[in-house]
Amino acid sequence: MADIKLEELLAQRDKAEFGSEEWERLNIEKADYLESIKPSTRERIIFFEEKDLGNISGVFTKETQIFDLPFGVGRRSLLEYHPTRRHPIPYVLIRYEDEYFFILRESGGGELRLIGKKGLIGGHVDDTDITEGDLERTFQNALLREAKEEAGLDEGIIECVELRGIIKSDLGVDIDHLGLVYEIVVNTNKIKSEEDGVMTGVWITKEDLPEHYESFENWSKIVYDNLLKNC
Repeated sequence: MADIKLEELLAQRDKAEFGSEEWERLNIEKADYLESIKPSTRERIIFFEEKDLGNISGVFTKETQIFDLPFGVGRRSLLEYHPTRRHPIPYVLIRYEDEYFFILRESGGGELRLIGKKGLIGGHVDDTDITEGDLERTFQNALLREAKEEAGLDEGIIECVELRGIIKSDLGVDIDHLGLVYEIVVNTNKIKSEEDGVMTGVWITKEDLPEHYESFENWSKIVYDNLLKNC
């Protein structure tokens, strides 16, 4: 986090008693500032309470009862840097035969920490993705929307969609998020990034993955270590 004003706002907020009127006031001030510099944080997204995630232990979990969890919906700007809430992020591993689709973050992207890194397609679960009473369908709505927006992925080329695991990391900004790692198997590699200047799509064969490891963002390293390294 390199924004000095944001650091100051968070430091002021965290001096107050958590949950107090002063804490909530300063969190709103932080949210208003975030929205002024990053309009995308105005969106309303799904979140989980940290206390409800106790059954998910370790950085990577292959099995979980994630679809039985209660969730709330709130302004993303209020939820960023929140000490007791995490936002689920569908993180999508697209595979065609022995090739995997990664995106290279470019300077036009909004996340400065990720510029020059290779990662997987992913994004927040918006309130528009919600299917009432069906959290699994809600997550799939979000991941298919992101895959279409970021790679032009049409449902017609999808052979299967499978949840492969959960990332729950406390490293840096990861502490705000819960990664839902899905694998989408497609019947063609004729897809590419749809966001010029923001990201470039690259296909990497399974045997070449180790050569790119050091350029992977943190979650992609976790996916490689736990799902791809020995498959």
